[in-house]
Amino acid sequence: MTLLSGQTARTAGIRPRLDLMPYLFILPAVAIYVVFNLGPVLASFVFSFFKWDLLSPTAEFTGLSHYTFILNDDRFWNALGHNFIFLGLAVVIPVWIGLLLAVFIYEIRRGRVFFRAALFLPAIFSGVVIAYVWKWIYHPFAGVLNPALELVGLGAFTQSWLGDHKIALYSTFIAYAWATFGYSMVIFLAGLQDIPTDIIDAARVDGANFRQKLFRIIIPSLYDVFTFVVTLRIFTAMGIFGVIFILTGGGPFYSSDVIDIYVFRMIGNFEMGWATAAATVNAVIVVCISTGFIKWREWRSWSS
Repeated sequence: MTLLSGQTARTAGIRPRLDLMPYLFILPAVAIYVVFNLGPVLASFVFSFFKWDLLSPTAEFTGLSHYTFILNDDRFWNALGHNFIFLGLAVVIPVWIGLLLAVFIYEIRRGRVFFRAALFLPAIFSGVVIAYVWKWIYHPFAGVLNPALELVGLGAFTQSWLGDHKIALYSTFIAYAWATFGYSMVIFLAGLQDIPTDIIDAARVDGANFRQKLFRIIIPSLYDVFTFVVTLRIFTAMGIFGVIFILTGGGPFYSSDVIDIYVFRMIGNFEMGWATAAATVNAVIVVCISTGFIKWREWRSWSS
């Protein structure tokens, strides 16, 4: 043999050579990730222990005072509660809409490309574009939603969709769901391609209806895909900002306020310490929720 194994090399007193070339290839990507992703996260955590107004050349160390402040701030808990409402809706409505549309596209014989492109279209627009589109739709006078309701005889349901503190948060969620169900649909479509067609065909021959195929074949086969899609929705729901900021700005009367808008408001008041402390707490919550969900899914998979 021309090459010595690791054991032979050690016994012969020869140290195995470390090939650095693969690491050099990934070094630029790692450097970019550290500088532009990991670096700001660590800097934000450090800033949460200092009082800094973004303008002064020096910062004053304050310890845990910023965390004490936000954890005793009613507006922080109000914003966090709205994030949890958003989270609860996001892991159900856009996910199930995406699943049902994916199954619909998978089942049809003609027009798959058209329906896939048309239904995914909202997902390609930026959050700013989507927010302004829905702001026009919701406009009480120049919008299209209230006139459409009056046209079909549902004029009693017309209202100020973004100006009513009871429904403003849910109105913003509709815009969020419209923008995100396409991602779930595409991911579920990719998962459906891995299901053996003979299983579905056999169920169809045996007379299984849509509900039986969905709950007994399709959903169990998409177990890992569901985990990924729901985890993705957790991150986006807990980090929602652009759509709500443009539609309501967190109002009226903080009825649609969320953590990222709370942080933005703190930064606008030149309170970087409070802002970064709130962002850090939110990040810890997101990590705990997503990790707990993944571990629960793994436990369910092993127990079944």
